[in-house]
Amino acid sequence: MSKKKKQKRKRKPSQWTPPKGSKNYFKASSDEAFRKKHPVGYAFLVMLAIAVLLLPSLLFCVPVSIAYGSDNGWIMLGFVGGFVFGIGLFNFVAIIIKQYLGHWLSIICFLTGGVMMFISWLLCR
Repeated sequence: MSKKKKQKRKRKPSQWTPPKGSKNYFKASSDEAFRKKHPVGYAFLVMLAIAVLLLPSLLFCVPVSIAYGSDNGWIMLGFVGGFVFGIGLFNFVAIIIKQYLGHWLSIICFLTGGVMMFISWLLCR
Protein backbone atom coordinates (compact mmCIF):
# COMPACT_ATOMS: atom_id res chain seq x y z
CA MET A 1 0.00 0.00 0.00
CA SER A 2 1.37 3.41 -0.87
CA LYS A 3 2.07 6.13 1.68
CA LYS A 4 -0.75 8.29 0.34
CA LYS A 5 -3.31 5.59 0.96
CA LYS A 6 -1.99 5.03 4.48
CA GLN A 7 -2.21 8.74 5.20
CA LYS A 8 -5.79 8.83 3.94
CA ARG A 9 -6.68 5.91 6.18
CA LYS A 10 -5.52 7.73 9.31
CA ARG A 11 -8.50 9.12 11.10
CA LYS A 12 -8.72 12.55 12.57
CA PRO A 13 -9.12 12.56 16.34
CA SER A 14 -12.74 12.57 17.44
CA GLN A 15 -14.14 15.80 18.85
CA TRP A 16 -16.69 13.81 20.85
CA THR A 17 -14.27 12.25 23.30
CA PRO A 18 -11.30 13.70 25.17
CA PRO A 19 -8.02 13.48 23.27
CA LYS A 20 -5.27 11.12 24.31
CA GLY A 21 -3.19 12.58 27.10
CA SER A 22 -5.94 14.95 28.21
CA LYS A 23 -5.23 14.13 31.85
CA ASN A 24 -2.16 16.36 31.44
CA TYR A 25 -4.48 19.35 30.93
CA PHE A 26 -5.09 19.38 34.68
CA LYS A 27 -1.43 20.03 35.47
CA ALA A 28 -0.32 23.58 36.23
CA SER A 29 2.23 23.51 33.41
CA SER A 30 -0.26 22.44 30.72
CA ASP A 31 -0.83 25.93 29.35
CA GLU A 32 2.69 27.27 29.94
CA ALA A 33 3.46 27.58 26.21
CA PHE A 34 0.32 29.64 25.58
CA ARG A 35 1.08 31.84 28.60
CA LYS A 36 4.62 32.57 27.39
CA LYS A 37 3.52 33.28 23.83
CA HIS A 38 0.48 35.45 24.75
CA PRO A 39 0.88 37.01 28.23
CA VAL A 40 -1.88 39.60 27.76
CA GLY A 41 -4.17 37.14 26.00
CA TYR A 42 -3.64 34.65 28.80
CA ALA A 43 -4.75 37.20 31.41
CA PHE A 44 -7.84 37.94 29.31
CA LEU A 45 -8.47 34.20 28.94
CA VAL A 46 -8.32 33.67 32.70
CA MET A 47 -10.84 36.49 33.26
CA LEU A 48 -13.10 35.04 30.55
CA ALA A 49 -12.86 31.57 32.10
CA ILE A 50 -13.84 32.87 35.54
CA ALA A 51 -16.74 34.79 34.00
CA VAL A 52 -18.15 31.80 32.11
CA LEU A 53 -17.87 29.62 35.21
CA LEU A 54 -19.73 32.01 37.50
CA LEU A 55 -22.08 33.88 35.17
CA PRO A 56 -24.72 31.11 34.73
CA SER A 57 -24.95 30.71 38.52
CA LEU A 58 -25.37 34.42 39.06
CA LEU A 59 -27.83 34.81 36.21
CA PHE A 60 -29.94 32.10 37.79
CA CYS A 61 -29.65 32.91 41.49
CA VAL A 62 -30.10 36.67 41.44
CA PRO A 63 -33.46 36.77 39.61
CA VAL A 64 -34.81 33.69 41.42
CA SER A 65 -33.85 35.04 44.85
CA ILE A 66 -35.40 38.43 44.04
CA ALA A 67 -38.61 36.87 42.71
CA TYR A 68 -39.12 34.11 45.27
CA GLY A 69 -37.02 35.14 48.26
CA SER A 70 -33.57 34.02 49.27
CA ASP A 71 -34.62 32.02 52.32
CA ASN A 72 -35.30 28.89 50.25
CA GLY A 73 -32.49 26.32 50.45
CA TRP A 74 -33.25 24.88 47.01
CA ILE A 75 -31.62 27.88 45.41
CA MET A 76 -28.25 26.24 46.17
CA LEU A 77 -29.17 23.43 43.78
CA GLY A 78 -29.63 26.06 41.10
CA PHE A 79 -26.31 27.69 41.99
CA VAL A 80 -24.49 24.36 41.65
CA GLY A 81 -26.40 23.63 38.45
CA GLY A 82 -25.34 26.99 37.05
CA PHE A 83 -21.74 26.19 37.92
CA VAL A 84 -21.98 22.80 36.17
CA PHE A 85 -23.46 24.58 33.15
CA GLY A 86 -20.50 26.98 33.35
CA ILE A 87 -18.09 24.05 33.16
CA GLY A 88 -19.58 23.24 29.77
CA LEU A 89 -19.03 26.85 28.68
CA PHE A 90 -15.50 26.77 30.09
CA ASN A 91 -14.80 23.78 27.87
CA PHE A 92 -15.41 26.04 24.87
CA VAL A 93 -12.99 28.63 26.28
CA ALA A 94 -10.41 25.84 26.51
CA ILE A 95 -10.54 25.49 22.72
CA ILE A 96 -8.42 28.64 22.53
CA ILE A 97 -5.49 26.94 24.24
CA LYS A 98 -6.20 23.62 22.51
CA GLN A 99 -7.39 21.85 25.66
CA TYR A 100 -10.92 20.98 24.55
CA LEU A 101 -12.23 17.90 26.36
CA GLY A 102 -14.82 16.85 23.79
CA HIS A 103 -18.42 17.41 22.86
CA TRP A 104 -19.74 14.86 25.33
CA LEU A 105 -18.39 16.79 28.32
CA SER A 106 -20.11 19.97 27.15
CA ILE A 107 -23.39 18.23 26.39
CA ILE A 108 -23.46 16.40 29.73
CA CYS A 109 -22.65 19.60 31.63
CA PHE A 110 -25.31 21.60 29.78
CA LEU A 111 -27.98 18.95 30.36
CA THR A 112 -27.08 18.23 33.98
CA GLY A 113 -26.74 21.90 34.92
CA GLY A 114 -29.94 22.82 33.09
CA VAL A 115 -31.93 20.09 34.82
CA MET A 116 -30.53 21.11 38.21
CA MET A 117 -31.47 24.75 37.62
CA PHE A 118 -34.95 23.77 36.39
CA ILE A 119 -35.61 21.59 39.45
CA SER A 120 -34.34 24.37 41.70
CA TRP A 121 -36.61 26.87 40.00
CA LEU A 122 -39.63 24.57 40.39
CA LEU A 123 -38.94 23.98 44.07
CA CYS A 124 -38.24 27.66 44.83
CA ARG A 125 -41.58 28.84 43.49
